[in-house]
Amino acid sequence: MYEYLLVTGAPGSRWSGVANGVYQSPDVNSSDYKKKNTYYFDEEDIDDPDIRPNHQGTYFGMGQEYGTKKEDWDIPFKKKKGLKIIKSHDFAYQLNHLKSFKQPILLVYRPPIDCYDWWHEAGGWKIKYPNYLHYHDDDYLFLEIENQCNEIQRFIHQERKHIMRVDNLYDLCYNIGIKTPKNVYSITGGSHWHYEEKDTKVYLWTYD
Repeated sequence: MYEYLLVTGAPGSRWSGVANGVYQSPDVNSSDYKKKNTYYFDEEDIDDPDIRPNHQGTYFGMGQEYGTKKEDWDIPFKKKKGLKIIKSHDFAYQLNHLKSFKQPILLVYRPPIDCYDWWHEAGGWKIKYPNYLHYHDDDYLFLEIENQCNEIQRFIHQERKHIMRVDNLYDLCYNIGIKTPKNVYSITGGSHWHYEEKDTKVYLWTYD
C-alpha cells in the first residue's frame, strides 16, 4: 500500500468531496481528524451524527496550520498505519516536484467559472475550514482558481502516459489499491456518484 495520497484541486472544484469519499476507506489513516477542523455547508447538519462534514481531515498549505513540505505531512496524524491523505490547493503549483515522491497524485478539475460559482454557493468567505482569507477578495480568488486549473491541465497533458481518468469512488479506490468504503451508498447521497454527473473530472497520476 502507498503511504500517501496527494490531492489537489482549485477552490470550488469539489476536490474535498472526492477526497472525503476516499477518507472513509478502512485502509485510510484518519487519525488527523479534529472536530474543530471541519465545515458543514449547512450548519443545521452539525448535530446530525449521520451527516459527515463537507470538509474534514487536514488541509495543508498557505493559510493553514501545516505547510506543504514533506516534513509537515506526518505531523497531524496520531497513528502511523494506513494511507495518509495530504490535501493542498498549493500542490497545483508543485506537481512536477511531487512526482519525485512516487506517491499517487489525485487531481480534481472543473472549469474556473464553475469552481468560482460553486465555492460561493458552498459558503464562500464564510467557510470556516480550511482558511481562505489569504485569497483576500473575489478578484484574487478567481485569478488563483484560473492559475491552479491551468497548472493542473498542463500537468495532465504532460503526464498523459502516467495519468488515468477515474469515474467514481469504486474506480478510484481500486486504482489506489485500497478497500472501498462499505457505506458508499450513504456517502454519495444514494448514488454511485459518478464524478461526471457532478460536472467534475478526476484524474490519478501514478508512478510506474
